[in-house]
Parts: sequence; structure tokens; C-alpha cells
Amino acid sequence: MTAVRWLVCVAVLAGCGKTEPSGAASSGSASAESAGSAGSATPASSARDAVIAAWKAGGLTPSAFTVATTPVGPDCATGTVNSVDVMICVFGGSADAKAAEDKGLTWVGGTTGAAQARGSLLIGIADRHKADPSGRTINQLMKLAPP
Repeated sequence: MTAVRWLVCVAVLAGCGKTEPSGAASSGSASAESAGSAGSATPASSARDAVIAAWKAGGLTPSAFTVATTPVGPDCATGTVNSVDVMICVFGGSADAKAAEDKGLTWVGGTTGAAQARGSLLIGIADRHKADPSGRTINQLMKLAPP
């Protein structure tokens, strides 16, 4: 299934490159690939990329993030960071992201975690595998994420 999503991403990016200036197409393609999302490069993927880059710079190890269908929002991607499940959803504005925090907590469920709006993003973190018993990784994820 992941291979199919990757192929769809390549096809979408190839189609988008025909209508964009040549610099924008190549720059957007790198953004989408580094975020691991299957959509075309948008400011949303750039915002996600910035969060993931901040986590890497802080010494954390994020996996590839893939597009996820969740009840939290229409533009979400999930992955792991240091074996903790993470979801990053992009909204139209900070008020929409803030309003989705309760849905983010529902995604976290009965496990240790957090859901917090950061600008137009909602970051959800769930330690479903008990990889972070002290909560240190969860704390770092939230502190390192740009506002």
C-alpha cells in the first residue's frame, strides 16, 4: 500500500511541476519527500517539515510521516519519534487547530500523551508502546515544536 501511495505522490508532483515555475516544483518535491506525505507540496507540508526538522535538530529520531485519515482533521500525517506515535494535522488557522485539541486527545486515547495546537498545526503524541515511561520524549516533542 505504501508503494502505491508513493507512486501517486510522484504522479501528482510530476503533474504539478508543469504549471509551477521550475524552481517551485523541485523545491516542493523535496519538501513532500522529507515529510513522507503523499500529497503535493504545499505550505502545509512546509509547516510539517519545520516541526520534523526541529525535532531532528533537537536530537530526536523521527520516522517517515505518511498521510493518515483521522477524525481529527482533513490534513493529517502520522509517524513515530523515538518509538512514540505522533500525528501532525494542518488546519486553515490557529483557531481551527486550537478547536481540534479535544479531537486530538481522543486520538491519544487512554494512553500517556498530549495534543496541542502550535499555530495552524495540531500535534498529537501517544505513547502506545510504553517507550517513554518518564514522559521525557513527549516533553521534548512539545518543547521543540515551533510555535
